Amino acid sequence: MADRGHPIQVLCDPHTIPMLMFLKENGPARKTDIYRAVGRSANMPSKIDRMKSAGLVTVEVVGISEIVGLTDLGGSVAGRLAEIDAEMAAQTP
Repeated sequence: MADRGHPIQVLCDPHTIPMLMFLKENGPARKTDIYRAVGRSANMPSKIDRMKSAGLVTVEVVGISEIVGLTDLGGSVAGRLAEIDAEMAAQTP
């Protein structure tokens, strides 16, 4: 499955869905806060860059911090993921 043919492939990267859910629940956040909450990996900056390229997040430099926020598309995707999460949680015994 090539990324260009299937944009949803970006969601298969480890940490991507948790990052979207974190931003949905907390609003725009510094990269360091996202890493602290979701996980630390040398690849986290590239995962955020990939999410940005997919149109899911924006990255804005504010002082010495980089602030990551959801785009309209990212908010919509995160909302749908939250619905799926809630549906699955309701089915868990």
